[in-house]
Amino acid sequence: MPLRAALLSLIATAVAGAAGSQAGSKPNIVLILADDLSYRDLSIWGQDRFYTPNLDRLAREGVRFTQAYAGAQVCAPSRATLMTGLHTGHASIRGNQSARGQDHLADADVTIAEILKREGYATGFFGKWGIGLPGTPGTPEKQGFDEAFGFYDQRRAHTFFPEYLYRNGRRIHYKGNAGFDMEHIYLDNQTPAAERDTADHYDGEGRFQPPGVADASRAVYSEAVVEEAALEFVRSNRDQPFFLYFATQLPHGPLVIDRMGSAFNRPGFPTSAHMEWAAMVLRIDEFAGKLVGLLKELGVRDRTLVAFASDNGYSMCGYFARGNRAAGWPDDPFFRNKGPFRGGKTSVQEGGIRIPFLVNWPSSLSPGVSSAPVWLIDLLPTFAELAGAPPEPTADGHSLLPIMTGDSGQFPTDRPLYWENAREQAVRKGPWKAFRPAPDAPMELFLIEEDIASERDLANRYPDVVSAMERIMSREHVDHPWYWNPRETRDEFDKKRALAAKLGQLQVSRRGNAGP
Repeated sequence: MPLRAALLSLIATAVAGAAGSQAGSKPNIVLILADDLSYRDLSIWGQDRFYTPNLDRLAREGVRFTQAYAGAQVCAPSRATLMTGLHTGHASIRGNQSARGQDHLADADVTIAEILKREGYATGFFGKWGIGLPGTPGTPEKQGFDEAFGFYDQRRAHTFFPEYLYRNGRRIHYKGNAGFDMEHIYLDNQTPAAERDTADHYDGEGRFQPPGVADASRAVYSEAVVEEAALEFVRSNRDQPFFLYFATQLPHGPLVIDRMGSAFNRPGFPTSAHMEWAAMVLRIDEFAGKLVGLLKELGVRDRTLVAFASDNGYSMCGYFARGNRAAGWPDDPFFRNKGPFRGGKTSVQEGGIRIPFLVNWPSSLSPGVSSAPVWLIDLLPTFAELAGAPPEPTADGHSLLPIMTGDSGQFPTDRPLYWENAREQAVRKGPWKAFRPAPDAPMELFLIEEDIASERDLANRYPDVVSAMERIMSREHVDHPWYWNPRETRDEFDKKRALAAKLGQLQVSRRGNAGP
């Protein structure tokens, strides 16, 4: 029997034994995706100002990846690459904005949910979608999800007391949130954290008092209802294989948490904004604990794989009004949660795409730490293989099953990983990382496993490696009709925008609680 088939047979036997007569040998699959979580926001990754015991335990008892990457440097393309297994040189969505606006997945895209649904899985999405506005082909219920609940518009996901959420394409209204002054929260986040007192938004017990809302007791915090809906999905599908994609809106700013909890008035925290950030991260950890507890209560934990990751790299300083990409994304001097990387969110430098990532499956995976370069694009082929689905021929990722089962020698660690945004391109191949900051700029080359901060440009010393990286960049990019391709001019992109308007294809997104 081939090695891969033998591994799958062993896993299937373990799962069938744990599941008894309930659901055969297909494992349940849970993916928790954090929004803008920093590389060192979990204590097992180095955070020591607060602790994340539930996620730490999943990491300790599972497989923790120390060189993991998102598929893109900002929210929408990262989620699109994850769902479709296609990198940003091939994907339908390549940035937060195309010439059409907030663009969407295409009918032709094949998502994780569609693959698993074909294999008999119940599929549920809960949280922040961001890759298909209502009325487009990209909404979750049109992309393989039996149940979908949350924010379809990623800009609306910036609010935490929304006028409505979507359930399977229909609006669910929250009248108690009427009048919530989201603009006030946005303005707050433009003031340096040390100069604002966000504690004014909280009562004496650390509960948020939404500005503009008539009765705070009737206000509905979006994360709370999304969490409960996700847990109910698990309860309702305990007797069949299920795929739960929980895409929390936390800790993406503006900073809002319904209750500070243990972070409230914590001694030593320099600002109340730091308390909010910690409370938002701790809220994710708390939900992970609730979810694992429910899986155990229902008797399905041993046949459930749980994966956890963030959608892109460091961005916290933007919410603390200390700077952005132009300022080099400075690390927070208190949390020091950025990691040792150069750059941050919006850039395909390491700081924009390095993420925490773990996989846990107690009945089938032994604890371990992997240093293999992997990316979230690998999840589609991984989940497909676990479900017994045939390989997706166009996918850019590789199944992580060899690493997960301790046979990493069968995993291609020297394969190229490719990223692009409107102007930048990057390739990771083996120990090397190539970065081109602009189409006409010289290539930068780093021996990234030794130079994790990207401080020593070796391009002049290794011209053959540079040439190989240039060939990869050229090969992996396919021009997109609506996004800004790396070598296009502003004038060319503006012509695309004019064409989109002429064809009536503009996709309009709005900030939270701002219009229909």
